[in-house]
Amino acid sequence: MHGHYKILELAGPDALGEVYRARDTRIGRTVTITAVSDAVLSDPRRREQFLGGARAAAAVSHPNIVTLYEVGEDDDGVYLVHEFIQGHTLKNVIADRPLNARRAVDLANQIAEGLADAHAADLVHGHLTADSIVVTSRGNAKIMGLGVAGWSPTSTPIDGPGQSGETTGPSADLAAVGMLLFEMLIGRRPIPGAGVPSAANASLPRELDPIVAKALGRSGGYESAVTLAAELRAVGAMLEVRQEASAAAGAMAAARRKKSSSKWIVIALVIGVVTALALGALAWNGFFRPV
Repeated sequence: MHGHYKILELAGPDALGEVYRARDTRIGRTVTITAVSDAVLSDPRRREQFLGGARAAAAVSHPNIVTLYEVGEDDDGVYLVHEFIQGHTLKNVIADRPLNARRAVDLANQIAEGLADAHAADLVHGHLTADSIVVTSRGNAKIMGLGVAGWSPTSTPIDGPGQSGETTGPSADLAAVGMLLFEMLIGRRPIPGAGVPSAANASLPRELDPIVAKALGRSGGYESAVTLAAELRAVGAMLEVRQEASAAAGAMAAARRKKSSSKWIVIALVIGVVTALALGALAWNGFFRPV
């Protein structure tokens, strides 16, 4: 199947078709192969749009984007070969519980940096959710489905792969990062119609409030993923300094407590020795007093 790829196991179905874990026998690496369903490519126009988006995505290389190695066609149909990632979806990482603020900002920054490269190549994701981000075993965020997200047998073709539009343009991706950041900080997605989400409502760093609100489109929104990533990096650096200062203060307090404890231990030992000597002297005088 698919030439030099050896199928290892069926990983399961997704919106595009069947997904397999496979081995590239030419270079000995594990990959993921998606056998695209014929229903997704139901007519020539849809097929060309899909292939165009996939090939555009294959030209983008960034450490925070799951690499699309190959867009292939054979007797079995169209297939996509992606890098194999060991990890969990961001949805599973969150698991309805808030993440550490520093980690949340770091992951959001990685996502924004990946989007910056995609947008520079005139590609948008358009369907960015916690289920479309995989977090590797080393804690790195990777965007899945670039160029082919949202395709299904019932989806409506858009005007070209990854092209701009009110609901599929770069601004939608940036708003999605704001949603993801909020979800990571709070442990749930913002409630529709509940107003501007506030990180401070959960006693989190207030510096994140304007970033979340702006990413969601308030105050005009971010003009680019590059700008969003830069602000996230700045806040992340500040949080790291604050975290290190807090850790240093804690270590100093612990050292003072240890020093104080050691002092009292020494005093207790001295008192114990003096007491023992005194009792010893009394015992000597009592038992060995001349008759």
